[in-house]
Amino acid sequence: MMNYYTTYSAAERFIFSREFFGMKLGLENIQDFLATLGNPQSKYKTVHIGGTNGKGSTSAMLASICRSAGYKTGLYTSPHLVNFRERIQIDGKYIPAQTVLAFVNRHRAQLVKKKSPSLN
Repeated sequence: MMNYYTTYSAAERFIFSREFFGMKLGLENIQDFLATLGNPQSKYKTVHIGGTNGKGSTSAMLASICRSAGYKTGLYTSPHLVNFRERIQIDGKYIPAQTVLAFVNRHRAQLVKKKSPSLN
């Protein structure tokens, strides 16, 4: 694995640079990217919350309820309010900065291939 970035802040700048390319409607790019990862989304039960308002609050409450019931939870929300890492939580804790750095370094080639998918 080639280390493109040596700090979390550099990896975060890369993630935010993906916004420059805009949003592409459709699921093809993210499906292709997930396939390169071995489709990890198919390996666990998921609740997808959609709609116009209240998704973040509803997701946070549902994750809290599930944790209280003894389940391990993962939570992804977007956009973030203060810190990018608040978007991705495992059992109520922000994803570690080193995990973000390692992910970006490991998958940078696929993330730039089609100028998408964005992690935003």
